[in-house]
Amino acid sequence: MEDSRAVSPAPAGTDPTHPDGDGALPLVLDVDGTLLRTDLLHETFWAALGRRPFATLRATFANLRRPARLKARLREIAMPEVETLPVNDAVLELAVRALDEGRPVHLASAADQVLVDAVGERFGLEGPHFGSDGNRNLKGSAKAQLLTERFGRGGYVYGGDSQADLPCWEGAARAVAVAPRPALRRRIEALGVPLDLLPRHRAAGALLKEMRPHQWIKNLLLLLPALAAHDVSPATLLPVMVAILAFSLGASSIYIVNDLLDLAADRRHPEKSRRPVAAGALPIPRALAASVVLSLVALALALAVSPAVAGITLIYMTGSLVYSLWLKRWRWVDVLALVGFFLLRVLAGAAAAQVAVSGWLFAFVFAVFLVLACTKRLTELARALRRGQLPGRGYSRQDFNRLRALAYAATLGAAGVFLAHAFSPAAQTQYDAPHVLALVAVLIAIWLGRMVHFASRGEEDYDPVRAVTRDPIGLAIAATGIVIGLLAV
Repeated sequence: MEDSRAVSPAPAGTDPTHPDGDGALPLVLDVDGTLLRTDLLHETFWAALGRRPFATLRATFANLRRPARLKARLREIAMPEVETLPVNDAVLELAVRALDEGRPVHLASAADQVLVDAVGERFGLEGPHFGSDGNRNLKGSAKAQLLTERFGRGGYVYGGDSQADLPCWEGAARAVAVAPRPALRRRIEALGVPLDLLPRHRAAGALLKEMRPHQWIKNLLLLLPALAAHDVSPATLLPVMVAILAFSLGASSIYIVNDLLDLAADRRHPEKSRRPVAAGALPIPRALAASVVLSLVALALALAVSPAVAGITLIYMTGSLVYSLWLKRWRWVDVLALVGFFLLRVLAGAAAAQVAVSGWLFAFVFAVFLVLACTKRLTELARALRRGQLPGRGYSRQDFNRLRALAYAATLGAAGVFLAHAFSPAAQTQYDAPHVLALVAVLIAIWLGRMVHFASRGEEDYDPVRAVTRDPIGLAIAATGIVIGLLAV
């Protein structure tokens, strides 16, 4: 939602439609958090980390005390896609209005000069624009000094959003502040400079949305070993439920990191572009802090269950991070990695419940989630908006038929494994009517086959979890299979 604070009244004798009220003074805008709903340094860091992780970390630690050099070095490793960065519409409207009035608009930012110029070019702002040059970090008093030298004290209108902008506001004829906190607003007002307030887009519940709690349903898979062993006592289920919570929070922490690494690709995606970090509704530093806290809480909960569960949870989170950095770009390997994460859930559930996992169960889970992993990529390929490779992935349209064939083969494999188990000696001891389970195998083939069919036509949801939970026919098929399974016990 938009910040509802109103623009402060213009002084007497000024035109409130002109934010400066002083004729043709140039408008100078900060970039990070002002014109853009993001920070160029953070964007550059994550773009570089996604492309060359080790080089990025070396550059970061080598230049921690030299911010201007750090910004230049990270930009040399990878440039963020300036054209897709989220914009503060209220500030852009201010700039457009100034241009229409014939007033020059300049960008002045502590970001690297190359990036500042790229932002100016994106919005058709001729400049000149001012940024850090690898030696001087254009922030705070350094920026204010440059603006005073260039325009004279009181010779410009300045728009910013943070405490670092106070020296620039002090030297301006008029201050424009983007959604300042009350303490900062009081400090700006104490400068005695006329002040206008502009809103900033704030999405309610952005962090919770970024955590993707709807994905936590995947972690009910931890219950499977206990259910397969027909052990549903409270003593067994309680530690499993704690392990489910640990896996859920750990998964959310990695979802956030994955979105930070995937910012450019997500912003080109028709649905993922609405994710809070990609849309600029959740600041990158806040998202990263939340990821760290979630991972620590997840490991603490897992350790409270048992060291084995904690170890599996750590392997899952580490593997997910490696997937985000490298594996998701490798064709076919990414699909197998996704399946591996589901198998880790089964192992964690078995460790929490202290029951054994049969080979039948492992093979069945492998086949089912291989289908779901393939449908995820099939949907993306079928709905790709342009030819060539998927953004951030190793697949192209030429892989479509192979993926579809693998998905159908895995569908038959899942049904076949379940059917073989129904006629196995183990089933004879676990079920009163094990042959009835053959009907479940047929329903499994129908359920998974429908998903592959709709994914191949681009009619499936990008998210397999949402696809499963929002498909009433599929849910009815699954419910029928569960009822038959219960009758067979």
